[in-house]
Amino acid sequence: MAKTSDNIRPCNIGQSEAHNRRTPQYLAHINKDNIYLRTDLMDGNEAWVSPRIEGVSLREYYKSLGEMVKTKTGRAMQTKDRTRLNKKTGKTTTVRGSTPIKEGVVVCKADTTMEQLQRYGQLCYEHWGITPLQIFIHRDEGHYEIPGDKTTWKPNYHAHIVWDWMNHDTGKSCKLTPQDMSEMQTILAEALDMERGTAKELTGREHLERTDYIIAKQKQEAERAKAEKDAAKAERDVALREADKAKTEQEKLKAGNEEKERRSAELDSEIADKEERARKADRENTDNIK
Repeated sequence: MAKTSDNIRPCNIGQSEAHNRRTPQYLAHINKDNIYLRTDLMDGNEAWVSPRIEGVSLREYYKSLGEMVKTKTGRAMQTKDRTRLNKKTGKTTTVRGSTPIKEGVVVCKADTTMEQLQRYGQLCYEHWGITPLQIFIHRDEGHYEIPGDKTTWKPNYHAHIVWDWMNHDTGKSCKLTPQDMSEMQTILAEALDMERGTAKELTGREHLERTDYIIAKQKQEAERAKAEKDAAKAERDVALREADKAKTEQEKLKAGNEEKERRSAELDSEIADKEERARKADRENTDNIK
């Protein structure tokens, strides 16, 4: 069974929608040296937008969240990290700034449905109050195992979920513990009917961003291809050595046979000569007796 995971980070509201919606401006500026998107597969993509944000950009929605926080708490939304001094111990701690909009990248299958992803979003809302704003299923991304060889295309099926991470009753951000984030992965796997991915605490691996992932995969495939090439070359060299050895043995055998034939001919000539001399001597002896 395929594995799934949801890597959630603060949303880059300046670039998220351009990438997720495949705007003409975005497509015009794709890095041509690392092609990971096929425009001929874009028709397979799907999009869902919550009525809460329909017709509103992420920038505009972000601004409205700031106004909501101001109304609920009387303070401006704290989005920057700040330090806090403990006067008793003299130690300082870092208080992370609020990230009201987050974005998760969900690993899914070719047949993952929008309904399954919406179900996942609804369960997360019921558990922790975080609200899915946008869901985009991308079926047009991937990588080439061999750069330049279009027959080696490997798709990277995934979905982007943009979240409202704020509690609109209190004006404060939702606080999820590492255990909560781990439970989200389990809920995701059940909703998508996939196997839960192994936690990074066990694998020791960090999630790779898209470009890093593509480069890493291409490097991995290149190394695999090189290893296969080296193995094939080694097998070929062994076969050539064996062929050369067999050829040498054959040549030795041929030379030995030729030497035997030559020696046999010499012996035949020597025997014939001796027999002729014997007959001649015998005739001379007979003549003397007569």
